[in-house]
Amino acid sequence: MDALLTLSSKGQLVIPARLRQLLGLQAGDRLALSLEADGLRLVPEHREKSRSARALIGCTGYQGPPLSLEQMDPALFSEA
Repeated sequence: MDALLTLSSKGQLVIPARLRQLLGLQAGDRLALSLEADGLRLVPEHREKSRSARALIGCTGYQGPPLSLEQMDPALFSEA
């Protein structure tokens, strides 16, 4: 067992600081809770997941000038 948690009167749980640090959890992070045969499973939602394409802009770390769609054509980079 990694930690023993106590459910508050408001139904809240506190994840100990040591575990939050190990998991890289920060205030506002979302956790998915699922009911399993032997109990509950709590899994951090990946920050990389995005529900919109706009949220992905800049995610590759590309630092060059903006490119047009024509310049990004995969056929230009094929080794024929």
